[in-house]
Amino acid sequence: MVQKKFNGNFVIVKEEEEEVKEDEQRRKGTRRMKKEETLNVIFENERDENDEDEDDEDDEEFMKSYREKRISEMVMRKEEKDEKERKNDNVQRNDEVMMHVSHEQWTKEVTLISRSHPVLVLLTKENSKACYTLERVMEDVARTYRTSRTKFRRAEARDIIPNYPERNVPTLILYRNGDVVENIVGIEQFGGMNGVNTETVRRRVRMKSDEFLMDRGEEEAKEAEKRREKETAKNG
Repeated sequence: MVQKKFNGNFVIVKEEEEEVKEDEQRRKGTRRMKKEETLNVIFENERDENDEDEDDEDDEEFMKSYREKRISEMVMRKEEKDEKERKNDNVQRNDEVMMHVSHEQWTKEVTLISRSHPVLVLLTKENSKACYTLERVMEDVARTYRTSRTKFRRAEARDIIPNYPERNVPTLILYRNGDVVENIVGIEQFGGMNGVNTETVRRRVRMKSDEFLMDRGEEEAKEAEKRREKETAKNG
């Protein structure tokens, strides 16, 4: 407050300049507050937008990782399915020429059948290179002599004979008339890992009995000989 002389009298008036100054300060304070409020709003909006962008990036990264994981799982399942089908197809094809028999099937598929047909049974074990090699050769033998009277079987040695010595596999058993004709133990008796083939197997089997692995001509000749023997006995 200041005193000013007006018409010879002193009156108390508020200084105009001070009032203007105070008004200006209030306006500035108001503008500053509004500016701060505006900046806060902008800051909050930018922070929300950044948070949303980060969330979007996180979501996108998660979905990308999830898709890659799902694709990997689908590919793995497809490969497992294909491998399983391939193994099943191999087993089915192999069983067509060389039937796999279990302990429960042994009497029916080996002992009884051997009363009417020569039977070759290969005993093997898993994870044996010698067994795998001889088994592949025996499959070729079975295909080569598929029209013969000889029947071909395969089995896990320990499933048929508990505690069967691992050193004795692979073993090829010749069955006829319900009995064992011979046990051929080890791949070495067929020429070894590098020498085993269809012909070495045939020669070794027929050293014991020429009734096994006959070709068509031999079987026809054998049947003709049996007929002649029957006719001779009948007429004699």
